[in-house]
Order: sequence, then structure tokens, then C-alpha cells
Amino acid sequence: MGHSVAALSERPAPRLTQLLVNVTVERSLWPVHVLLGADATVADLARAAVAVYAAEGRRPPLPADDGATDTAARFELHLSKYTLDALDPEEKVLDLGSRNFFLCATRSTLRSDHRLLLRSSLSCLDV
Repeated sequence: MGHSVAALSERPAPRLTQLLVNVTVERSLWPVHVLLGADATVADLARAAVAVYAAEGRRPPLPADDGATDTAARFELHLSKYTLDALDPEEKVLDLGSRNFFLCATRSTLRSDHRLLLRSSLSCLDV
């Protein structure tokens, strides 16, 4: 109580060190809560959300690994269930302006004639 108003207003704002983020997983009933560092990327969030989902034994189980070495490569994060564009894996979560995200498996198809891995732009929507 001995602090003056001027001294309190001169104090720098505390730096954000952690983020609590909600991630709704495709076909799941409720979101998982993930605690991340303030410098975490979208790929870090995808890895953490998958780890929390699996550790909690949530249903339905996530799709099996299709040869991808990185968990983040198997999933896409979107700002909502209704956005078509996946977020850039290298983008910082703090810069996105949201704490609620939607996670879905990527729907990759192998084109046999050119051996190219193609991703559908409508990966999370079953049209």
C-alpha cells in the first residue's frame, strides 16, 4: 500500500511467458487445453495438442502415422472449423490474435504418375 500511483504507472508491463490455448480436434466432443511458451509456433502447438489428446486417451483416436516423421506434418491447424486455409507452421501463435484453434489431419494423396505429394485445400472439410 506504500506505492504511489506514479511508481506503479512507471513499472513496465509484465512480459507474457506462457499461453493457454484451446484446440478443438476434428470429430472430438470438446477441446484440449494446451499450455505453451510465448514464442511457440503453429507446428509446436500442433505437436503439443496431439500429445495432450493422446495422453488423455481421447476418442476418437487420431489417424495412424502415415510415414511422416514429424507429428506436426500429419495435422493442420485452422483458426476455426469453417476456415479453408491452414495456418503457416512457422507462424508464432502469439501473433495470430486467437487462443482457439481447430486441428485436423491432412488429407495427403500420392499422385502415381509424377510421385508428387499433393494436399487438398479442403483438407478439413468433408465435402
